[in-house]
Amino acid sequence: MLNEQIGQYRITGKLGQGGMGEIYAALDEKLNRTVAVKFIASSRLDSDASRRLFLREARAAAALDHPFICSVHDVLEHAGQPVIIMERVEGETLQHRVSRGPLPVDELVRISTEIAEALAAAHARGIIHRDIKSANIMLTPSGHVKVMDFGLAVVITSSPEEQTAHMSQEIAAKIVGTLPYIAPEILRGEKASAASDIYAFGIVMYEMATGRRPFTGKTDALLMSEILDRAPVPPRQMNAVLPRDLNDLILRALSKDPLQRPAIADLQSQLTTRTQNKQRSLAVLPFQSLTHDADNAHLGLALADAVTSELALVRSLLVRPTAAILRYEGKDPVTAARELGVDAVVAGTVQRAGPRLRVTVQLVSASEERPLWSTKIDTTFDDIFAMQDEVSRKIVAALQLELTPAEEQRLSKRVQAAGDVIDLLLKGRTALLHETIADVNAAIESFEKASLLEPNNPLPFLGLADAYNRLAFTWDPDGGWYERAHEMCDRALELDPDIPEGRYIRGSLAWTPQAGFDHEYAMREIAAALGERPNLTEGYDWLAKILFHVGLIDDARTLYDRVLAIDPDEIQALTHLATLETLRGNFVAARAATKAVPERHQTSWNAYMAIVAEVHCGDRETAGSLLDTALRRFPGMVLFDSARAILAAVRRDERAVRRAIESTEKRRKEFAHFHHAQFDVACALATLGFGDEAMRWLGDAVRGGFPCLPAVENEPLLESLRGHSEYGSVIAELRRTRDHFAGVFESLRANLNSSS
Repeated sequence: MLNEQIGQYRITGKLGQGGMGEIYAALDEKLNRTVAVKFIASSRLDSDASRRLFLREARAAAALDHPFICSVHDVLEHAGQPVIIMERVEGETLQHRVSRGPLPVDELVRISTEIAEALAAAHARGIIHRDIKSANIMLTPSGHVKVMDFGLAVVITSSPEEQTAHMSQEIAAKIVGTLPYIAPEILRGEKASAASDIYAFGIVMYEMATGRRPFTGKTDALLMSEILDRAPVPPRQMNAVLPRDLNDLILRALSKDPLQRPAIADLQSQLTTRTQNKQRSLAVLPFQSLTHDADNAHLGLALADAVTSELALVRSLLVRPTAAILRYEGKDPVTAARELGVDAVVAGTVQRAGPRLRVTVQLVSASEERPLWSTKIDTTFDDIFAMQDEVSRKIVAALQLELTPAEEQRLSKRVQAAGDVIDLLLKGRTALLHETIADVNAAIESFEKASLLEPNNPLPFLGLADAYNRLAFTWDPDGGWYERAHEMCDRALELDPDIPEGRYIRGSLAWTPQAGFDHEYAMREIAAALGERPNLTEGYDWLAKILFHVGLIDDARTLYDRVLAIDPDEIQALTHLATLETLRGNFVAARAATKAVPERHQTSWNAYMAIVAEVHCGDRETAGSLLDTALRRFPGMVLFDSARAILAAVRRDERAVRRAIESTEKRRKEFAHFHHAQFDVACALATLGFGDEAMRWLGDAVRGGFPCLPAVENEPLLESLRGHSEYGSVIAELRRTRDHFAGVFESLRANLNSSS
């Protein structure tokens, strides 16, 4: 074998023996680099069909290009034997590292984060590893991860029946994977999936946390029995320094039910939260009001919201938004901290006597289950800003954080107001936390009174702009509320041109049908606001929506990850993960993402995405059932008419398609983002072969606020349009649009982080 020539590769030495065959070092004489050559043993591929399957999967894996994945340079056959040409990776295996004992938490998180990135990149391309294990993960001399053998652990038996016929000592030969890492569903005869990769990853994380595997049966039969039926010992019982959240994450990954395991995005989000500058997380619970009367019912929640707003100015803190803590009023602080997944919570009481306030505040550690700091403050509404500042600075000190100069400046720049105006502002902000028409009107009344008392203060006008914008978007798009919102926002910015909340609202108003969806202006304004308000989840949400509408799917995902780091329960981010997968054409992943949304967060948008996902996954019956349920839960939603058009089209029912299109057109003004309905109609018409008509609807969607290149390129229902005379020019225009906005967003990245 030494010096044997295989195309441009000359064998220079043997590296080892793997489960699939022998591995050699070779010189790539064309590119003058050292590579690894893996010869796949003929005994592992017992038919022409299995060999073709292996080569197809290996070539798919060769398309992966990621810094934490071992690159596959070439896939070929030599003397009838499959050969894989791979990147030569130096270092030690994770298995070898684990043999020396548990890893420190920081190292465990860093390595896990890189493995998760690699898996996410592969799963996004529809590639399942099937054999994740510590022996398949290299730790390079630079300290980074290389996941080996993506796509090489293919099903190697000649028939599906053989894959599930044997569940004994033949397991290693008849079921893909390495037994200690094989998910329970695989042992039950189900196919490998992204969830089974997550299970194997959970085993690897367990090894890093404890230095051992969770199941150690001495025979294959005993080991299989443990995998199928026995709950793992919590890793924290063997490693007391392992944080509770990592312990829980590992156990979730090892769930017997694949549907209960975290999706790779969820897993990434939780790991990323720990690695983002080691940020501490915090929630401010509603203060308990000791003054029991209707006029002061808002006070406890209002003060919590005020302190939250103050602490949210500190970039080194992840502060749960007030909306996330509404259901924790009166709950035990330690229990609330654990359920919210934060390092600490702020809890307190407030008692009012006329203009005077007595406030007690304590900071409670979740891990230590005790107060870290407490104080009692006697103040007035006129001095409430000083109280907020005192509380915020003492909490920062108790958490052993240091304020940067930018953070000091942000804290000192807060707009102030007189005591009676503050009370009205607090009432208005508290009302807007409950999005009903009655609450929005109550907020407007409070903000209007505040604006009359202090006509030169921008805060009441910002509140009015926010409230009017909600009226326009949710309830009455033609009632003139959009114009009123713009007027109030302009008034606030005239009084204070740099107030970040004003720039956020101005940006959101620019990205509306009334403003023609001005993507670039909205991006710049919202990014400017986020530079000063690092925990403004609604700003990240809004900017992420703009980004995926203009085709920047990965950048949108990055922002949603930031949102979920601040608030893992944030509804917009959770429901739009499925949207991103749909735009990528990953409909199985989109379906899983819609199912992962908690029942309390079910929205019309998530219901719509679930229907679309089922149609694309080929389950028309389930899609129809979901549509019926959605129509009952969310009557009048225009997207269900356009979804009905798609479902009728794949059933080849032209009359039903036409009825659905007619109903869709009638409701044009009822949904601000009508371009999604237009896109659906284009898909339905293209499916039935009405090319010219479909292109007109597609053009309207693109020009109407949805110039999303991936949505068009990855949509299988638009396949019939590929040869249309206008299709090429649409794609070219969408590509130019995507590239332009990629440049715009690149110029804004520094601004998003400039205030750190």
